[in-house]
Amino acid sequence: MNRVRLSVAAVLLMAATEVRAQGIVDALTDGTPLADLRLRYETIDQSNKTKTAEATTLRARLGYQTGSYFGFSALAEADFVQHFGPEHFNNTINGLTQYPAIPDPDMASLNRLQLAYATHVAADADAMPDFKLIVGRQRIQFGDQRFIGNAGWRQHEQTYDAVTAAETPLKDLTLTYAYVAQVNRVFGPESEAGTFDSHSHLFNLVYMGVQHLKLETYAYLLDLRQAPTLSTATYGARGEGAFLVGRVTLNINAAVARQRDYANNPRSVDLGYYVAEGGIGYDGFSALVGYEVLAGNGTIGFQTPLASLHLFQGWAESFLVDPPNGVEDLYIKANCVLPAMPLAQRVTASLIYHDFRAEHVPLDYGNEWDARIEAQIDRRLVLDADYGDFNGKGTFPDKKGFWLYATWRY
Repeated sequence: MNRVRLSVAAVLLMAATEVRAQGIVDALTDGTPLADLRLRYETIDQSNKTKTAEATTLRARLGYQTGSYFGFSALAEADFVQHFGPEHFNNTINGLTQYPAIPDPDMASLNRLQLAYATHVAADADAMPDFKLIVGRQRIQFGDQRFIGNAGWRQHEQTYDAVTAAETPLKDLTLTYAYVAQVNRVFGPESEAGTFDSHSHLFNLVYMGVQHLKLETYAYLLDLRQAPTLSTATYGARGEGAFLVGRVTLNINAAVARQRDYANNPRSVDLGYYVAEGGIGYDGFSALVGYEVLAGNGTIGFQTPLASLHLFQGWAESFLVDPPNGVEDLYIKANCVLPAMPLAQRVTASLIYHDFRAEHVPLDYGNEWDARIEAQIDRRLVLDADYGDFNGKGTFPDKKGFWLYATWRY
């Protein structure tokens, strides 16, 4: 009798082991290949540089995301960046400082390598998992990416070696915490500025339980060992509203934040930030007026070192580091979806104007015009042409940029 029981137990164990093994195999084979290719021509003309920069670069971002096995999944992805033609640009590691910077050096680099886990903690078993944990090299984007983003404009994006936990205890409430051990910057692994050793804590809360509103509050405690003057604690809140009046959409956005020195920052920092935006949308056309202020005290300005900076303060990127006297940015944006064209599913034209001034003293920094034409060829291929023209005042040099690029994603 005992032998029969042992035999039955052995068969059941073998069957369970086979089921588990088959489940793991299914999770590995039922995953999703990841491919993101971007070919870009970029030229920058800067008045304080003796030569004009030109770069043609290709980014191939290739990877694989597995399916789920008892809530676990994995993702691995690498970036391959290669320039073509003469190296007539400062890629930040080649020493060609007579050219303006185009920080897209050739590289083969790990982009993401993460293990994720999703489960139910507060939600019903039939609902979507409400708790998610990600460990490893990952992409982190909070809100509009004004403070924490992936800097996706560059060919090699910014990623984070981190542990991120997100919980949705209520349907409209999401709490996220991330501990960041290292920031992998856009300059690549061969650059001395390619990483920030970090002991940073990121807290983010989003609530969408009020009709037409998205409310966000956050605390970003940055301890960046290679750049102690950028180690700051930033506390803030943001609200976004969209209201439909007939066929017209009204948009109102506002945010406020306070930044103080943190960790080993040798400077005393106590600076403010705020932005207010109002816009309308109608039948493929939208327009927005905004006013953003990053304060300064004459010694240091409000800093956002982990932001997706290309999205803010002009595409010419004249204010990647906030000046000591701060920045006031008054801007107007307009977008229009053009009539259907041959060979393109959707064509969008954008025009932006910025007027830049100092916050701490009465000083004119200059102004900028940005323009874009984007053609969505199909669900995978997008073609873009961008132009940025910054007319600098005082110590800020004139800077013009032109970009022509194609992006294909699988």
